[in-house]
Amino acid sequence: GTDPGADPDPDAVPDAVPFPVASPTLSGPSRIPPGAQLALRVDLRRVRESPLGPDVTAFLRGVPDWQLLLAGSGIDPVADLDRLLVATPNLQRSKLVLAGRHRRGEGFARKSVKRLARSRGRSVRWQRRFGVPTATWHNLDQTRRTIALLSTKHFSISRRQDLERVLAMAQARELRDAKKEGLIAARGPDALLSMGPEEAISLEVEGVHRFVIGSIKHVPIRVRLAVRETGADEATVSVLATYESEELAREASVYWKKVATFYSQQLIMSLAGFGKTLRRMDFAPDENRIRVSFKLNADQIRFILSYAEGRLRGSGDAARTRTNPTKKGP
Repeated sequence: GTDPGADPDPDAVPDAVPFPVASPTLSGPSRIPPGAQLALRVDLRRVRESPLGPDVTAFLRGVPDWQLLLAGSGIDPVADLDRLLVATPNLQRSKLVLAGRHRRGEGFARKSVKRLARSRGRSVRWQRRFGVPTATWHNLDQTRRTIALLSTKHFSISRRQDLERVLAMAQARELRDAKKEGLIAARGPDALLSMGPEEAISLEVEGVHRFVIGSIKHVPIRVRLAVRETGADEATVSVLATYESEELAREASVYWKKVATFYSQQLIMSLAGFGKTLRRMDFAPDENRIRVSFKLNADQIRFILSYAEGRLRGSGDAARTRTNPTKKGP
């Protein structure tokens, strides 16, 4: 069928400047577009300049699914990007959305598209959709994706049918009250990547219960977690959990304080250096939200990153094992 968002365009479609915005598919400011419940943002410039840079880099390079999206393009996210967004509705690679702001020259993204296509024996054809130049992104996995050049520095990679939602997401984030949300106000594609002051990493989760195994009592409807480097050997983690009502937030603050106290007394947590951190956590209700803030030292951060990297590598290996079963053996 005919794509209503597309119009014929030669190969030399100019990059989108200024940033065009799709007609809103969302009602009112929203954090994440419909169908995407988890969004990770990373300030890679801060990561490169941080003493913990090598540890964060190892963690990012251990994420198997989104690495597959970039393989063959020549894009090294840690070296080439200043800001990165990875969003997914269900942790399945097929619906992954990746967006970024690169720090290279004006033709960097187009050259990456051409390099990837050449590695797959394909050609590149640009066309304009929803006001931005797009081309097929010939990634290694089976999902058909499109790259959109949101400006000379910004791009997104998503399934073709998700592009309008990505553009609407940028518009929705631009419209929201940045100060109230603790974000730096941003326009156009920078709104898609916006984070709070001095944040190195942020994670937003909508519909948290979908990711929880077991009871969902006291589980918030939305969580935002942010990590800021607050010293040479220290980072501050801030958590904002949103509930459906003030009463539910108050009940949950009492519950999560009990949970933190319980785990602070476990030997494994003390050995890993988290006992005191858990005991000091203050779960402060604020209307229908709970705010939590705590400090971690470099060793604790390395422990968490190493653990998370191992889990991600393990899940990737498990997925490959399920796809290609092998004989049991040592």
